[in-house]
Amino acid sequence: MVSASAGSGKTFVMVQRILDQLMRGISVNQLFISTFTVKAATELKERLEKEIEHSLAETDDEELKRHLSQQLAELPTADIGTMDSFTQKLLGRYGYLLSLSPTYRILQNESEQRILQNEVFDQLFEEYYKGPKKQLFEQTVKNFTGKAKSIAGFRNQIYHIYSFLQSTSSPQDFLDKVFLKGYEGADYEGEKGVILERTYHTLLELENFFRFHLDGSGREFSKAKYQENVFHILDEIASLTNQSSQEEQEHVLRRVVSISRLSNGRALTITTRKEELKELATDFNEERKQLIADLRGYEKELYTLDFLQKYHHQAYEIAQLLRDFVRDFSKRYLERKRQENAFEFGDVSHFAIQILEDFPEVRSFYQSKYHEVMVDEYQDTNHTQERMLTLLSNGKNRFMVGDIKQSIYRFRQADPMIFSEKFQRYQEMPEEGKCILLKENFRSHVEVLDATNDVFKHLMDQSVGEIDYNNTHYLVAGNPKKAIANTANQAKFLIYDKDGGDADSQDEITAGEVLLVIKEIIRLHNEEGVEFKDITLLTAARTRNDLILSEFEKHHIPIVADGGEANYLQSVEVMVMLDTLRVINNPLNDYALVALLKSPMFTFNEDELTRISLQASCEKSKEFLYEKLQNALKQKGIHSHLIDEDLRKKLNQFEGFLLDWRTFSRSHSLYDLIWRIYQDRLYYDYVGALPNGAQRQANLYALALRAHEFEKANFKGLSRFIHMINKIIENEHDLTSVATPVPQNAVNLMTIHKSKGLEFSYVFVLNVDKSFSKRDTSASSIISRNEGIGLKYVADVFVGDQDPQSPQKVRVLLETLPYQNNRKEHQLAHLSEQMRLLYVAMTRAETKLYLVGKGNQEKLAEKNWNRREQDRLAKDFRLELSSFQDWLYAIQVSFQEEDLAYKTEFVTDDDLTEAQVGSVKQNSPVFIENQVQNRQSDDIRKALAVLENVDRINSNYQAAIELASVRTPSQIKKFYESVMDNEGVAIMQEEPIAINFKLPDFTRESPATGAAIGSAIHELMQRISLDNNLDLSELERALSQVQANATIKEKINLEKILAFFSSELGQLIIAEKANLYREAPFAMLKQDDKSGEKFVVRGILDGYLVLDDRLVLFDYKTDVYQSPHQLVERYRQQLNLYAEALTRSYGIQKVEKYLVLLGGPVAQVVEVDSFDKE
Repeated sequence: MVSASAGSGKTFVMVQRILDQLMRGISVNQLFISTFTVKAATELKERLEKEIEHSLAETDDEELKRHLSQQLAELPTADIGTMDSFTQKLLGRYGYLLSLSPTYRILQNESEQRILQNEVFDQLFEEYYKGPKKQLFEQTVKNFTGKAKSIAGFRNQIYHIYSFLQSTSSPQDFLDKVFLKGYEGADYEGEKGVILERTYHTLLELENFFRFHLDGSGREFSKAKYQENVFHILDEIASLTNQSSQEEQEHVLRRVVSISRLSNGRALTITTRKEELKELATDFNEERKQLIADLRGYEKELYTLDFLQKYHHQAYEIAQLLRDFVRDFSKRYLERKRQENAFEFGDVSHFAIQILEDFPEVRSFYQSKYHEVMVDEYQDTNHTQERMLTLLSNGKNRFMVGDIKQSIYRFRQADPMIFSEKFQRYQEMPEEGKCILLKENFRSHVEVLDATNDVFKHLMDQSVGEIDYNNTHYLVAGNPKKAIANTANQAKFLIYDKDGGDADSQDEITAGEVLLVIKEIIRLHNEEGVEFKDITLLTAARTRNDLILSEFEKHHIPIVADGGEANYLQSVEVMVMLDTLRVINNPLNDYALVALLKSPMFTFNEDELTRISLQASCEKSKEFLYEKLQNALKQKGIHSHLIDEDLRKKLNQFEGFLLDWRTFSRSHSLYDLIWRIYQDRLYYDYVGALPNGAQRQANLYALALRAHEFEKANFKGLSRFIHMINKIIENEHDLTSVATPVPQNAVNLMTIHKSKGLEFSYVFVLNVDKSFSKRDTSASSIISRNEGIGLKYVADVFVGDQDPQSPQKVRVLLETLPYQNNRKEHQLAHLSEQMRLLYVAMTRAETKLYLVGKGNQEKLAEKNWNRREQDRLAKDFRLELSSFQDWLYAIQVSFQEEDLAYKTEFVTDDDLTEAQVGSVKQNSPVFIENQVQNRQSDDIRKALAVLENVDRINSNYQAAIELASVRTPSQIKKFYESVMDNEGVAIMQEEPIAINFKLPDFTRESPATGAAIGSAIHELMQRISLDNNLDLSELERALSQVQANATIKEKINLEKILAFFSSELGQLIIAEKANLYREAPFAMLKQDDKSGEKFVVRGILDGYLVLDDRLVLFDYKTDVYQSPHQLVERYRQQLNLYAEALTRSYGIQKVEKYLVLLGGPVAQVVEVDSFDKE
């Protein structure tokens, strides 16, 4: 195990370890290498490739060269990737052992998962509701939903538990052996014993306090009434011994607390009018008050424990039924996924584990195959992944790299204790495994490292943080240049000094905090020349990214957010398209119809919609808006006079498009339908002209792609697609927004989680005052990996008159004992993870670190922050504190005698005036803001100076101006046509253009021109399915999907196309369909021979095959010809360009080129001379 601290180069260590194995003769295919992300796997392969190539160049050993060359060839197929990718590969190979289809797909879309889950849940819920345990089931459901009519609370509990089970190595075993462990092993007597032990010690402390008082300052109050109660308490305590039973201890506790409550709680209070005694009285009252408060707390805990014990059995029954429901849900949901042949990543992992466990021969194969089982980011491993690693290993060949201080994925069920357990075991028992520590940091300057060490050596230990941060883990500068101190880089803890403010927004980042950061960024940029791209803002969550982006925009600072916001379905252009699809699916949907009519596609205004709405067939008729629209068209509405000629034309136009779309939708894919709508109404072009047009067009493009993916997943039909979208919205889910190009030199804004593994010159950690989330520790249930479920139980408690004729009861929410124990465990784990999150944030910085929060300086000064135990904050105090800022400020105060490496500064609004914040200095000599302030003559002078150079620049770059930057192969081909013999060849693309000014008649069908027929044939060849036996019926099916009129389709000779597929080339295409690419776009950079200018060639390849030893390129031609030779010469240069593009792309030199001639009486396949790139 390699415990690699932040910036220590663990990836380098991993690469060198692998390379060392390869140099020893081990094959890369003998290594199993698991990474946390696909990106990490790609980077690891790239680094390995460079290292292997370097080793090849350095060695003279021919045998080693052959070995390394082989490893370089095998690297792309090596088992280097995420655990998910490996388990999918394993399932593809051995899934048949579990009767799984190899063509399964990954159910990755959360919305699709939720739809299937809801189907299963609803069916199972109904069965339980009607089943033999109906009464208990109703009680269980109410336990999680309360008085709410919705069952969402219970549904969410089931989904939450199911999600947790997916991270366990065996969900069934967890349900059987662990799920009820907390209830089955609940030790109320043991808990009571722990409380009474604390009680006994506090009683002895109280006794000592009273006796010391009576022997000292108490003599000044010898006649005071309180002393009588003190003696009573001393008598009670004196009756206790170490041998006293729990009942006796509990009795004394209740007596002492009872005495303390006499006289309205003032039975033990000293009161005096003598000034000289008031200080003595106050000291006594304060210390006594705290001890009595502790005892009262113990009494309450004991009472609560007895109360909980009374309802333990009822809560246990609910937990049992909950387990049964979850078990049934898991089985049904898996069956449902089998029907869809679609599984989640968790399912695939469990299948893989099952195969390795149940089939020893498969397990033996992998254990003998892998010389070493390696894993990166081991601290983020979950129990499913750990089980897989154990099964793949022989027990002695594991190599693990990680850093428990950077384990921040507990919300994904990662368990840092897997790492911690091995780390401690290997240190204590070296024979079990070797532990290597890497603490040198090569990333950051010493100021960042010192600040990080100063925080965590006072904050993190084994009890809170799950690791003892000491000399073993201190970060040390590994780069000598960065070890040289520079006071300008000292870390800063900046607190925006604000007034009280709104308590509700206490955790939210404020404009003042953002302005504080903007001021410092402007200073760095203007005075120190720091590029914006070298600055990064880190936040715990994205909740207020909008405020940050808005403030930065106001100050003209470019900024890029990391994205991830799920608000795709809320974008206006997507909403319009979804309403369009809803209307096509069901025109009687009034809401969608109104939205479509008002949209930019048809622009009906309020007055027109009102007129349409008044077109009912009779006064009392309740008709849908679409029915009224039909009445308006047929002039059958009761107020038909309101429909004038212009409105009727508008309605006719709308009705025409709607009917066309509905007809089109029945025989075409969703993808084609969506693009048909874009084209018919020019909607895609319209949104592109709006502000933020690129993003809007990207959203519309993504809608078509997502519809295509939907249909690829076997969810066919417009109706089902609309149903899915509606369910997503109903469940308050959304789809991730589409990314668009971003500026290069901009400040980065991202979450701390997103920043893990990255590094930035200047880092601002924002909103450090944000309170830690308590959602996990206040939920209706909490699951412990060791103790199972813990529930809040809603108990019916009888109060007052218990006459059975008139029972009076209240519903009390009880935190059962297992729940309380699980919550303590989760609170500790959560705080430990928050410490690690702060560690990750601080160690991202290379040069300088800023920690930014807010708070009132006076209020912060009033709190007692100085609570320490030796060299750390007191454990109880650390558990009380609720934000990064609390920790940082408490360390600053408690250890102020130390020269801490971070400096605290309070910033007020007076420091953030417009003048003090300043503005960004522009590097460009001319920019709009300055131009506005200049005199008009200066503007004209500058404009003339620019214009004077226009002719000179034009003449210098004449070739670049006249040469098209993008050409097509057809355009290049025309340069060669002048030297060709055109006799006997009719080129379909070359048609004389008849110039006339006749108005188009859209009612007539387009003539069957050569170009139209050629386009239709190309589309037909793309649509032909090669999966089944190819015959005329398949060609007719494909032809029916071609978007062309009947006249054009009639001109297409299907017999000729069928004959082509019977040819040698056609049979090769069918046989190698897995390696076939059709209608493939390409772009290639070329250089003009005369001017030397570069230009881009773009085109679309009709089709090609990628074979092991060659590429086979083919192009369809429908030109009418007499001699095939003439077409070969005409298109030779064009195919040469295609072949060159393929060679560049695939690196395969041999390209066979064919022309498929379909313009003659029979289909002919002509081979063009082979193209071998020199």
